[in-house]
This record gives sequence, C-alpha cells and structure tokens, in this order.
Amino acid sequence: MSSQIEYNGYVIEATTRPKNKPQGWTLEVRITPAGRRTGIRRCRAGNIYPNEELAVARCLEFGRQIVDGRLQPKADSAR
Repeated sequence: MSSQIEYNGYVIEATTRPKNKPQGWTLEVRITPAGRRTGIRRCRAGNIYPNEELAVARCLEFGRQIVDGRLQPKADSAR
C-alpha cells in the first residue's frame, strides 16, 4: 500500500511511526496542496494501530476527511 495519495487537489502522506508505550503505530498525516511546497499541514490524533499497514490506511482516510472538511483537527505548526 502506498503511503501517499493525491486527493481533491492535495497530496496526503501518511507519516505514521512506531511507538513503544503503548505499542503500535501512530495516526499522523501531512497534507500539502498539489504542486506546491508551501502550505504544508501536519495533523495527528491519539489513535494507535497494531500494525503499519492498518495505520497507513487510517492515516489516508483521516487526511481525506480533513480535506473534505468533515474533521477539524488541531494542526501541528508547518515545518
């Protein structure tokens, strides 16, 4: 499974990483307007998944919901 998709004019990239306590994979995503290097939005939630494949799938769905305006998570500052 790819960890990056283009969706409604944005590139959504799963940036999940392993975590030890509790053990699992994080829910983190980077959303960038397609064709641009600025305007990066990093979002995350406290969800933990048992494996990387499931985490990536959930990250991409999380990103789609943000792009669609169905979720309004607190964004990390752009880097």
